[in-house]
Amino acid sequence: MLRAAALAALVFSGAIQAAIAPPLSWIALHPLSWVPALLVIARLRGRQAFLAGWLVGASANAAIFAWLVHTIDVFTAFGPLAGVLILLLFAASFGLYAGIFAWGFATIRNTAGPAWPLAIAAWFSACEFASPHLFPYFQGVAWYQTPSVFLASATTGVTGITFLVLLANAVALQAIESAREHRGGAVLAANALALSLLVALACAASQRQDARIAAAERDATSLRVALVQPGGDPTAPPVRNREQARREAEALTALAREAIDADPAIEVVVFPEKSLEWEPTRAWNRAVLALATIRRVEIWTGGSAADTRDPERPRYFNSAFRLRSDGAIDPRYDKNVLVPFGEYVPFGDRLPWLVKVIGRTPFAAGDGVPLYDAGAARFAFLICYEAILPDTVRDPVQRGANLLVNLTYDGWFGDTAEPAQHAMLVAVQAAQLGVPVIRSTTTGISALIDARGRFAERAELSERKVLVGDVAPLRAPGLYVAWGAWFAWSCVAASALLFASQWLHPLRRRR
Repeated sequence: MLRAAALAALVFSGAIQAAIAPPLSWIALHPLSWVPALLVIARLRGRQAFLAGWLVGASANAAIFAWLVHTIDVFTAFGPLAGVLILLLFAASFGLYAGIFAWGFATIRNTAGPAWPLAIAAWFSACEFASPHLFPYFQGVAWYQTPSVFLASATTGVTGITFLVLLANAVALQAIESAREHRGGAVLAANALALSLLVALACAASQRQDARIAAAERDATSLRVALVQPGGDPTAPPVRNREQARREAEALTALAREAIDADPAIEVVVFPEKSLEWEPTRAWNRAVLALATIRRVEIWTGGSAADTRDPERPRYFNSAFRLRSDGAIDPRYDKNVLVPFGEYVPFGDRLPWLVKVIGRTPFAAGDGVPLYDAGAARFAFLICYEAILPDTVRDPVQRGANLLVNLTYDGWFGDTAEPAQHAMLVAVQAAQLGVPVIRSTTTGISALIDARGRFAERAELSERKVLVGDVAPLRAPGLYVAWGAWFAWSCVAASALLFASQWLHPLRRRR
């Protein structure tokens, strides 16, 4: 059995990840945050090591995603106790990767020899990358606010930053062990030097990426945009009739009109996810169409759409629309990646009772992400959750997008850490891909995010505001856009070779 001090160390290393994440963002703790857990894991083997790592991973997920309890309590019929149970189940499931990491720690360390800190960093990165993620929160994402290091992710993907974080922790562990044993100083110095050189390379890669973005910004034609963040009470009853839908559309239009009156240079107005009730062509949305044609602005907005060609099996979509200044409406975008239990119920066809308990009309998934040309901008819509999924976001950039437009409704989460985490994960994608992002949300955090992942402008949580600013559509793609998760797969391959070497060694001795 693990001692109380060891258990405390494991839980501490997991739970402290919530403080390293937004909104606190105490990233100065990150290079040492895993050391308490590693000190325990280094002394364990087999099942005990697995359980120790699992406890760290579960603690981290429970702390980071504690906002799930609020969301389940407020927006479902399950209540707070069920919310806690669901959070614990979620944390236990998605914390397994850390258990696998701890289980393989001794093998990787023994096989790698003096260079074991590098091998351990690769092994952790491989486990984190290969594990399933409902919300892709990787260790490296917390560094998005430090472009001098984080822009290296344009080359390696965010896994490269995770690697550096774990390498720093592994070298710190080696320093503690070396001090205890009064030996190994030369090996420690070599690994510390390797860490320093890799950080220097990351800084150099970041500086180069920053220079590429700056050059692209100088050549770009800026677009003046207004992001409407209406605020409001997310727990209020939904719109029930046409009159309520008309009033909602007119309220949005009034906010946008005030901004245009104050700044006639505005070219695009952006409304958040599901701002309109159904398509813009519905009679109750007439005010929005009139705003586009009378004020000669484009409107990019979220809404819903219905396909009722088969009356017995109608299909509903979470959609985005581009309204041109001449009144034309481009083909809509239907959200491709739906949120489980929020927008669809897994196995809902087989479990209709679960659909009734959750109480939501399921959406159908769209197919494909179209690109829209608006002057110098070639943009793609990404709705809510989609904008944090690396492969989903990378696809339109590979096809030539120089701007991403993220329409989001974050009212589900209230005054919790989720809106800040969600905004962070969107900024991470901007930095990895080298393109700016426009992020319009109902309750915050709306933002103009540049290609470095920095918030050029932002509206705070629950603020009723129209955020006006300039965005420069540009492309500064690095190796990550071209090759994808090449660094993560390299960590997987290196770890596999180390395991294979360990397992093959006894076979060679028996021969």
